[in-house]
Amino acid sequence: MPWTDALLRFQDIDLELQKLSQKLADIEAILHDTSTLTQAQQHAEQAEQTARAARKAQKDVEFELQRTQTELQQTEQRLYGGSVTNPRQLEDLQAKSQSLRKWVAKLEDDLLEAMVAREEADEVEAKASAHLKHIATKRTTLEQNLAAERAVLQTRAQTLQQEAENVKARIPQAIMDSYHYLASRTGGIPVARLQGDVCSMCGVEVLKPTQRKIKNGEEAYCDGCRRLLVA
Repeated sequence: MPWTDALLRFQDIDLELQKLSQKLADIEAILHDTSTLTQAQQHAEQAEQTARAARKAQKDVEFELQRTQTELQQTEQRLYGGSVTNPRQLEDLQAKSQSLRKWVAKLEDDLLEAMVAREEADEVEAKASAHLKHIATKRTTLEQNLAAERAVLQTRAQTLQQEAENVKARIPQAIMDSYHYLASRTGGIPVARLQGDVCSMCGVEVLKPTQRKIKNGEEAYCDGCRRLLVA
């Protein structure tokens, strides 16, 4: 393989390796970006905490309601059971009974509100949990697919790198030095073909002396874009 053909092949490999490197970088960025899953986890945790607090609040009201109803029952048993005959004590029991009845009514209203709040919180928790499961499943599938794609790309990159080393051995070191020098100054495409009498990259007509050098297999550069020119 003439060094000119090797140089063109090396550039093709170099460009493909750059694309592979970018794809691999994109894959790594996606794999490291777990913000969607983290948000779903945080939302599920918050919903769980809210639901747990709502259930506790309901139980607290239920406990207080039961305690108050028991106290009311005991008070009215004393009030109407005949064991208390003192007018002042009966008056106090009557007042206490009325107060407890009001408190029971208030607690019953509170319990209804607590039950509604708990049901709403349970619903939000269930939806958040289902959403988290959905996101986690999608994330697992995504990671598996990306890992498989990454393995394919890495294998391809290794193959190309080996080929690049083999091809580079056919290219004079001075040409490779020019290639690397020009790569960053030509958008990663430092080599162009001579098509007729013009540069395939910039379209500038190449001077006759330069054309002769190219046809003789010598090192030559475009008179316009300064890229390495080969036939």
